[in-house]
Amino acid sequence: MKWTIRQLKDHPDDIINFEESLDIKEQLMERNPSILDVESVIVNGYFVPSNEDIILHGQIDTRLTVPSSRSLEPVSLHLNIPISERYVYEEYDGNVGEYEETTIVLQYDYIDLDAAVTDNIAINIPTRVLKPGEEDGDLPSGNDWTVVTEEEYEQNLAEEKAETVDPRFAALKTLLDNEDEEE
Repeated sequence: MKWTIRQLKDHPDDIINFEESLDIKEQLMERNPSILDVESVIVNGYFVPSNEDIILHGQIDTRLTVPSSRSLEPVSLHLNIPISERYVYEEYDGNVGEYEETTIVLQYDYIDLDAAVTDNIAINIPTRVLKPGEEDGDLPSGNDWTVVTEEEYEQNLAEEKAETVDPRFAALKTLLDNEDEEE
């Protein structure tokens, strides 16, 4: 869904409300190949046009299927994402720090809602997704390998470091062992 800048600025109302069901499954799966399925994408919100910029505030509601980061089993993931963007032409992109919205410089004479929603969904997919019950379950393992937590890894490193003897002191250890035997 695209809105031209003229269409938004010439709208008789100060606020332009919308509610759209978007078909962006293909774009999302192309952008992030780990997405297995996209059930629905509904976005609602409003545009507020002014002389220099156009503000977009909205809410994205979607359900994705992604692999579990532990077992790679499909997990249904519900996302409810706020969207807050400010669209400006290049000559008005100064003072970005004064706005709470993400400032986007317009390259065309339209705002592409599909692209904005796709971007926001893509950056809000969690990196760690677990099926119910996987949080407490055993980590995967196989022949000569196992997955460990970061804490277990740090503990293993500390144990290895404690067991390792500096080669410069190994000769002293044998000297001390010899003295103990002589006594």
